[in-house]
Amino acid sequence: MQLITQHSLASQLTALGVSPGDGVFVHASMRAIGPVVGGPRAVILALRAAVGEDGLIAMPGFSTDAYWPEWLDPSTLSQAERAEVEAGAPGFDVATSPTVGMGAIAELFRTWPGTLRSDHPTVSVCVHGRDAGRFVQSHSRPFACGPGTPFVSLIERPAMKVLLLGVGWNRCTALHTAETLATPRRYKVRRFKENGAWHETDDVADDLGRLFPTAGAAFEATGAVAEGPVGDAPAKLAPMAELVGFAAEFIGAANRESGDRA
Repeated sequence: MQLITQHSLASQLTALGVSPGDGVFVHASMRAIGPVVGGPRAVILALRAAVGEDGLIAMPGFSTDAYWPEWLDPSTLSQAERAEVEAGAPGFDVATSPTVGMGAIAELFRTWPGTLRSDHPTVSVCVHGRDAGRFVQSHSRPFACGPGTPFVSLIERPAMKVLLLGVGWNRCTALHTAETLATPRRYKVRRFKENGAWHETDDVADDLGRLFPTAGAAFEATGAVAEGPVGDAPAKLAPMAELVGFAAEFIGAANRESGDRA
């Protein structure tokens, strides 16, 4: 029986191409990685061992505390009930708002000693490692994955890479930056609660599997993506700046061809 431990995971991450001093923006499925001795904690320890003391780990900290509850249809409520729900929505708290849909590893990483989190009410980023504070010191509300956010700050870090552990390109949050930087880009209005009040800001429309998988596959075809096993999961490692630049061009071209800007 081949056991999966923090040490075997660290060795596989190194074989994949993660080096001391690297930054890795991680998207991971614990289920895909398999039965790890030590569970999610062992995965984080393996990541820390692979990047070393001078490295950096980032993960999405997306949360829903500042949103209207997705399970509750406002059209079924009276005006007074809608007001009650909006008043009752807790809003985002950088220390206590849990991640939603990011997986067990990202949720544990959020609470890991030394992890810092940006303050965006819905699409925060969690970072741990060398100079972590400078990557989360500001997070623009409009276009929350673009300029003035941790996403672009991380892209500008040397040796910053995207690491997919058992998940596809549709789960890669760096591609939200690509669609933000694409010309033309699609738009939506993001509504959230902050400081007790509800706000609306411009943002890019959700991809929902529209282009992310094909953009990722096209980038793989350039030969820039390393692939290999990490635990039981297929893993992909890509340079973040190159990925985002390529995908922004790819998504912009697709938008121009379709005329889709809404």
